[in-house]
Amino acid sequence: MAQLQKDAQENECRELIEVPSGHDYQIRQYIEKYPQFLWKYSEGVTIPGYVLNIAEQLNSEYGNVENIPIDLYPCEYYRIVEHSMPTDIGLQPKRFDRIKENLTEKLQQVFRHQDADLYMPENHLIPTVACAVCIQGTWYRGKIENVPPRGIWMYVNLIDAGMSRQVMKSDVRRLPLAFGHYPPMVVKATIRGAVIHRMDRGKVDQFQNMIRNIDYLARCQITTCTEPFQIVLCHPKYEFMNMCSFLLAPRRGQPSQEGVWIPREIAKQLERENGFERNDYDDSGADSDFLEDEEEEDAGWDYGEGDDYAYLRSFPPACKIFRMSEDEFMVERIENERIIYLTSKDMLERRREAEEYLTKEKESLESLPDVWMAYGTSCSVFHQGTMKRASCCGEEGSTIQLLLIDYGISIEVSKSDVYNIPNKDEVNMEPFVTLVSIKSFPFIHYSRVKILQELLPRGTPVKFHRDRKCKEIPTKGEIYQMNGTSVEQSVSEIVSSCQLDLECNSLLPSRIANNELTQLLAYCINYEFMYKSPNVVIYKKSKRVKSHF
Repeated sequence: MAQLQKDAQENECRELIEVPSGHDYQIRQYIEKYPQFLWKYSEGVTIPGYVLNIAEQLNSEYGNVENIPIDLYPCEYYRIVEHSMPTDIGLQPKRFDRIKENLTEKLQQVFRHQDADLYMPENHLIPTVACAVCIQGTWYRGKIENVPPRGIWMYVNLIDAGMSRQVMKSDVRRLPLAFGHYPPMVVKATIRGAVIHRMDRGKVDQFQNMIRNIDYLARCQITTCTEPFQIVLCHPKYEFMNMCSFLLAPRRGQPSQEGVWIPREIAKQLERENGFERNDYDDSGADSDFLEDEEEEDAGWDYGEGDDYAYLRSFPPACKIFRMSEDEFMVERIENERIIYLTSKDMLERRREAEEYLTKEKESLESLPDVWMAYGTSCSVFHQGTMKRASCCGEEGSTIQLLLIDYGISIEVSKSDVYNIPNKDEVNMEPFVTLVSIKSFPFIHYSRVKILQELLPRGTPVKFHRDRKCKEIPTKGEIYQMNGTSVEQSVSEIVSSCQLDLECNSLLPSRIANNELTQLLAYCINYEFMYKSPNVVIYKKSKRVKSHF
């Protein structure tokens, strides 16, 4: 043996020799012989590369993953497709939602006809080979895990569902090459710091109920660069709110000193170094979901109890339209081409319940303190026979300008008519509207706004297709009526038929009385901060925040 090792070291041959045996050799042969079928999936592209690069860079710099400030990791949205245990989680990036839906439809269409060429002979049933499998009448992409030499059963990993199943060999088919363009949709993960021997049945049940309560959607920070990934599972609406702290071991010793967390600018610099650039308007979820004009210490939510938290200082940020599960919306108000308020049936029902609660509690509400009358402060006001939720937009003398956050309407009332709002679950909710804009209209024009308002009166059901390149607030996209007609096309046809020159810059005398014209313009181009200032009030972060997570 020593002589063989010595001969091997002295051997100068560097040629690569293929050994004609083993599963890898068989798969390579099948790839050459049957190029029309997929035999291996492209691995390692499910999680964005910059996320893994940052995790690897931080691990190498700090040496211990437990010592890394959590602020430095990107925070992305993921679907929780498997949650049987905190140490065995299946994650699917939310950006794959539509791709997965289209993929499922194509699979059913291809395998509905039972093409004889797709049947997989038993000698092709090799571990790690890509395949399609039928389970309860639905076809899925799979990867063969184990094939017993005898019997009719085998084990397949459903790569888009994050689980393994025992299936019959007769239910497995070859997978056409076109389905290899899609990477595996799901990766395995485990909660960072969660150890199986610290858990009991109660904690596991609490974890499963928590996932169901957030509708299987969460923000996750990936802290390692190999699968199964260690993750920090955060609330889908509140960034850096660790929802799994009850699974972690209790902390020992003195609490951390104030100011030890590294500023967010370093986190952004890490992303730039790894080829990923974003700004404060980015909608991918890795940065804050809301605009950050608050102080550094106002970086999260605190659900503490006591007199300091008896009233709300500001509402939770509004949900962006691409993070809503609804496909159909209703027009609530059209401010102009760049500010269109949409709502949904669920939002309308919750708005009604919140207003009924406030109206019932009106007698117990106190006037809003003067020191709280600042931009973005939450309040309530009696308007048109009902108590409504509002946010302060500005003050002048004895009056204050409010935005009715559930309607998109700006009103001006006396300061004495503005009340605080209790910190109760019935009203402590995000605004029941979302903001969008029509991407094809580059500027605001009074005539086009009037056409839009006549074409889409309040309550009109519509659909919204988001422009995926948009990184601004309001979210740009296209609005369609329920019959599939494009609103942009309808408006353009009306403008053309009326022979309106929207780009005319000439000054012409108006036939409208001055007072009437002022009212029209005030209604059409209202509270300019909504499209000139980056601080959109319904996306504003809460002021009463002290992070304890």
